[in-house]
Amino acid sequence: MFEFLIAGISTPWALLVFTGFTVGVVGGFIGVGGGYMVTPALVVFGFPGHMAAGIDITHIAGKGVIASIRHRQLGNIDWTLAMTVVSGTMFGVEMGVRILDYFKEQGLSTVAVLTASFILMTGLFIYTQYETRSAARQTAKLESEGHDIGREVVATDLPRHLQRIPLAPIIRLRTARVVISLWVIVLVGMFTGTLAGFLGVGGGFIAVPALVYLIGATTHVAVGSDLVQIIFSGSYGALRHTMEGNVDFLAVMFMLCGAVFGAQFGSIATAYVRGPAIRFILSYSLALAGLGALFPLINQLTGSSIPLLSALAVTLTLGQMIFLCTYILSLLTFALLARRGRWVPIWALPFLVRYPVARSRPVQAAQAVPVQEVGGER
Repeated sequence: MFEFLIAGISTPWALLVFTGFTVGVVGGFIGVGGGYMVTPALVVFGFPGHMAAGIDITHIAGKGVIASIRHRQLGNIDWTLAMTVVSGTMFGVEMGVRILDYFKEQGLSTVAVLTASFILMTGLFIYTQYETRSAARQTAKLESEGHDIGREVVATDLPRHLQRIPLAPIIRLRTARVVISLWVIVLVGMFTGTLAGFLGVGGGFIAVPALVYLIGATTHVAVGSDLVQIIFSGSYGALRHTMEGNVDFLAVMFMLCGAVFGAQFGSIATAYVRGPAIRFILSYSLALAGLGALFPLINQLTGSSIPLLSALAVTLTLGQMIFLCTYILSLLTFALLARRGRWVPIWALPFLVRYPVARSRPVQAAQAVPVQEVGGER
């Protein structure tokens, strides 16, 4: 047990290192800070809701730098997209922190954070599951017909409609291969920033789907670009939470010790999978994180009178991180086996990049009708 004096609790330091590593793997892979998993986990470990949010968003800022460096090397960052999102995020973070401070004054910060987490995770899980499964079926169908499928298939036409909004200024995102109104991106940044400040997260779990389903960026570019904006939103959020006394920096350092290695592994793994695979992992992480928030919430509302709920919360919090890391490792292993002509499960084939990127050819959008296919490499 380690005594965290600022937070006023005692908890094993190894749990924080382990949490930082596993969330680093998941965050580097799906482009999120992982706060929607970490904040409930810290509550389970004994940190108050406002302290959990402050510690988490501070650790996210550091981890975002590590993962962004690797994604830049992989060519997954559209700097224009990232900086435009940041312009809206900064305003949103301030709003989110002020909302959290209101609930903190009412003594309801823990209940408010967990309730909001559960509602958001459940809604996003349902949508991403539906879309990702549709994209995977479309990928399998096109491959069976002999089409050359790239790294990205998205089963929605919504980005095309939003890209037609003639609200100046219109900007060109060269890496993301999108032309869209600047104000659409700014509004996305404002919304994710509000979530970041309130929940103590980087906002990636909503920003990555928004960049893909609303703006039309490829999943890989959405992941890399979102990690860049997480650096800014996380840094500003960390500053504001520090000013409010919500950060225990010893806890932050323990988490970063694990995140340094996890974020590198997760980022590299994205080079071996298609966009739907990343969204598929994101979907399951949202479902597990939703349950991870539900059990502590029920425990809080019942006055911690049911010991089984505390045990379930701890088990699920640790179990979800192990499960997601194992899933990512499995996809990476299957991709490597497929490149060697070895057997892999049929369900995994639509998710894998089975050839080195350098050997691929650009994919024409017309090949994926009626599914939006963003030109990518395989």
